[in-house]
Amino acid sequence: MKIQKSCLITLFCATALFIYAAPKEEKSLGEMYKSGSIQFVPELTIDDTSMPEDTFFEGVSSIVSDNDGNIYICDYKANNIKKFNTSGKYLKTIGRKGQGPGEFNMPFEIAVTDDRLIVWDWGNRRLCVLAPDGEFIKSVQIFRGEGMPQKMRPLTDGNIVIELEKIYYGEQDKPQDSLIEIFSPDLEKKRTLYTQQVWRNKFMRIESMFTNIIQPFSPLVCWDVSPDGKIVIGYPSEYKIDFYDSERGKISSFSHSYDPVKVTDEDKESFFSGMTFSSGGTTTQTVPEPIVKNTEFPKLKPAFKQILVDSEGNILVWPYRKNREEESRYFDAFSPEGNFIGNVQIRGNSSFPAGAIIQNGSFWLQKADEEGLIEVVKYRISE
Repeated sequence: MKIQKSCLITLFCATALFIYAAPKEEKSLGEMYKSGSIQFVPELTIDDTSMPEDTFFEGVSSIVSDNDGNIYICDYKANNIKKFNTSGKYLKTIGRKGQGPGEFNMPFEIAVTDDRLIVWDWGNRRLCVLAPDGEFIKSVQIFRGEGMPQKMRPLTDGNIVIELEKIYYGEQDKPQDSLIEIFSPDLEKKRTLYTQQVWRNKFMRIESMFTNIIQPFSPLVCWDVSPDGKIVIGYPSEYKIDFYDSERGKISSFSHSYDPVKVTDEDKESFFSGMTFSSGGTTTQTVPEPIVKNTEFPKLKPAFKQILVDSEGNILVWPYRKNREEESRYFDAFSPEGNFIGNVQIRGNSSFPAGAIIQNGSFWLQKADEEGLIEVVKYRISE
């Protein structure tokens, strides 16, 4: 049965590629956004049928592709990276659990350049440099005071952009520092491009226990990299987005009007209902009263929750909306220069959640099938 399903997926992908290559004039993404309505069409699905019998996804945390279209999927629970070719055929598994060269302990974020695969090995607190085939090159230890990597993206010049978040443990009234820094392909730090204080968590002692209190609806740094190598950064305390050059720093910015959205009682109830609490190895759905008491809700939500840059350099922004069900189905589209194109609705059954990314012109996200098994899906935009 597994072989049959794999054949069907391969046939579907071959058909999709043939249709996409048909000799007809297609609209640009910017022109599609002007219509005010688009849909995400699945082109490729990678799941357990794409891999050998003893290989499957346990916990996907990052998806990237290289210039040849090869796909690297970081599986933090399996402590490895699974590599596929452009049509979704399984090629190999890179890494295994451990502390030695080429081994991982919860690899969580990956980025790929022309000849480097960069891995944030969270459990071992190090950044690793590998060749595209998985051969170990070097690793660099990341100490607590330097900050924890949150996100990585390659630049057109071969350098890497890494967002780090520095936490001041034991100083409960001090926010975290969000740092966007430029590194060489061999992970030599070149410069700090951007800094911003954020309140993702407050760390405090409650009943003799050191606890992090999540700060709901606190503005966090959102960013992505454009096809021409500009770093697009927004801090949503206001609807303003900046353009940065990796060497020259900030080069321009644009703003957009918006109607602030209030934090409602429903928002508060939903926030706590989705939380779990762990103590002494036991996890419960009931959040302790001291945590509820020390959780501070702002009156207003940030201007937006996510920024993505598409293959043409258009900037896609997901704002908060009064109707929460609409938040994953509408986005604001801006030209590469920051000119407003329009508010765009996503039609059909697909919505685009916060975990989605853009790689080499395609949209990727992970989701669970009807049986709860993980799928990685590649989409294209269509009218």
